[in-house]
Amino acid sequence: MKKVTFYTLASCFLIFNLILCSVPAFAKEKIVIGFVPMTLNNEYFITMVNGARQKAKELGVDLEVQAADQHASAAAQLTIIENMITAGVDGICIVPSSSEGLVSALERCKASNVPIINLDTKINKEVLDEVGMEVPFYGTDNYAGAAEAGKYVLKHFDKGAKTAILTGIKGQQNAADRRNGFYDQVKDHVNVVAEQSANWEVDQGYTATQNILSANPDLQLIFASNDGMAIGALRAVEEAEKKGQVKIIGFDAISEALNLVENGDMLGTVAQYPAEMGIKGVENITKKINGEKVEMHINTGAKLITKDNVKEHKDYSKQFAD
Repeated sequence: MKKVTFYTLASCFLIFNLILCSVPAFAKEKIVIGFVPMTLNNEYFITMVNGARQKAKELGVDLEVQAADQHASAAAQLTIIENMITAGVDGICIVPSSSEGLVSALERCKASNVPIINLDTKINKEVLDEVGMEVPFYGTDNYAGAAEAGKYVLKHFDKGAKTAILTGIKGQQNAADRRNGFYDQVKDHVNVVAEQSANWEVDQGYTATQNILSANPDLQLIFASNDGMAIGALRAVEEAEKKGQVKIIGFDAISEALNLVENGDMLGTVAQYPAEMGIKGVENITKKINGEKVEMHINTGAKLITKDNVKEHKDYSKQFAD
């Protein structure tokens, strides 16, 4: 019988290690990405998630999607992120409900070496500075998109037209950028008689518009900073029997708003490209997890949709519909 020497054992151990080194590509579990939109009770974010899922399938990574019930549910979103970190996700894409409420979650991500990509609604620089993080942001230039709506108003409304602005959640950069982008264009042309936050919600847009119409029965234009609030505003305008008098421009280009634009019930909506945000988010968080460099900022684009170009945009949107 052949004697087993120390050198024979060493050779076997070396061969075993070489075999193990060739296995990881097959044995390694899939990358798991946490994807946290603001809510899933809004078609805009569903479109974003659908784009993200398409890219995740293409890349062979797992996507864990969770969201709060409402846009302003900062506490619920914080819990979701902390649970994802505890569950061991490899990276997170997030649309923050509130920058300020994310400090503890960002600190946990930093401590756990979980990379983040910020989509759609920008985390305030002051918050990132406090935590000591640099986080890539991919989304719309909301100021520029709202400015396109303002430029349209300059061309199509008489000077002094009585105008109301419905704004989003106070303190969110998106809300400020959309309001300011529109207002800075029109402030010397129209008469802004009311501004009110409706927190991105349909029902609050409805109530806010009721109040505004009660105080300003001769209102001519509403700029709503998202389509949900615009749809709520339209219901209030219809109930007041002022549909021919009051024109409405929204923001997001969700399918219901596109149908309303096509039918002439809404004057327009500013299209964002949420599917592109989801696609770019998943693509680049995967790169970060794999140690690759990624772009710190990607502008995913915006365009004003009116009756003239609504069909073209509807055709584009169909590929990301449920």
